[in-house]
Amino acid sequence: MKRAYINEIFFIRFIACLCVVFIHSITLSQQNYDLSAFTTDMFYQFKMTLMFATPVFVMISEFLLSYSYPDRMPKAKPFWKKRILYIFVPYLVMSLIYTLYGLWAGAGITWSGFVELFFDKTVLGVWHGYFVLIIFQFYALHFLLKKYFDRYPPLVMIGLSLVINVLYLGFFNLKGSSSFPAFSFLWDHYKLPFLGWIFYFTIAYYAGKHINVFLDMLKKYKYYVIPGVIITGLIPLYIRYSNFYSVVSSKRFDIVVYTFFVFCLLYLIAMKMKKTPLFVMWVSSCSYGIYLLHPLVQYNAIRWFDSLPFTMTLDVHIALLFILGVGVPMIAVYLLNLIPYGAFVAGKINMPRTPVKVDETKPKVS
Repeated sequence: MKRAYINEIFFIRFIACLCVVFIHSITLSQQNYDLSAFTTDMFYQFKMTLMFATPVFVMISEFLLSYSYPDRMPKAKPFWKKRILYIFVPYLVMSLIYTLYGLWAGAGITWSGFVELFFDKTVLGVWHGYFVLIIFQFYALHFLLKKYFDRYPPLVMIGLSLVINVLYLGFFNLKGSSSFPAFSFLWDHYKLPFLGWIFYFTIAYYAGKHINVFLDMLKKYKYYVIPGVIITGLIPLYIRYSNFYSVVSSKRFDIVVYTFFVFCLLYLIAMKMKKTPLFVMWVSSCSYGIYLLHPLVQYNAIRWFDSLPFTMTLDVHIALLFILGVGVPMIAVYLLNLIPYGAFVAGKINMPRTPVKVDETKPKVS
């Protein structure tokens, strides 16, 4: 029997999506203004608190997959067909668009330049859509590892995956690049292998599969969640101001546990909501398209801003980039979904007709 939608996930995905757009709004605005050291430092701290966004978005994919198929595997052919058509095909289409746009705005469009840049984006993930490659690795891991994850105690697997994840990211974060070409390639693309995301996969697998156990533990230990967010959120800042590691990235070893606590906090907040607002539902349902399209919108918005006969303040610049980065992709995704094959361009709108909370579905779970 098909399990009901998890209402809380729409809110969590909504927050993750907005945070990604906001991070890019700040970063692009910073590049267009001469800022004081204090302002730059404040932006650094603020952006670091939002670095959970992409890992949470990736976590959701495995959480929902494990929740939907707790005791069996999905049928391979329809499973892969749906995700290739509505996730991977848009990934390829948008890679093509960004490749052509980058060449057009840069050195010009040439065949050799196109092949190189398109390969870098689609295969090596050298663009903001790289997370799709992580999600597809999660899908493959689900098929390959489910029987092993079901065989061993969850705490053992979660602890082991946490150690692997932190050590993997820590090595590439702190070791620095290698002088050997083959190893240098790994440093440039260390974000792609699943080892840098394995903890998110594992915790999402068990939380989705054992959803009621997860919810019971979340309620039992809810008073530890906010302190957990604060403490783990301060660790990256402490590391930065200790001159240990200062890169703003979601692929940091010290973000892993913080992301988990933020996921739990967002889930608790969503559980308190009697009804998910329609706007939250719409943003969440268009989130994939927003992820893919918002930088293109923001790049062109900045070109427009630069042509204006007046100079806007930094806060207005950030706000407008954010509003346009969310609003224009939503409109584009909606319009594309109205035409044949439009969902293959920027993803499909996944708006449930009757979303309900998990607690209401317990008698229906098979």
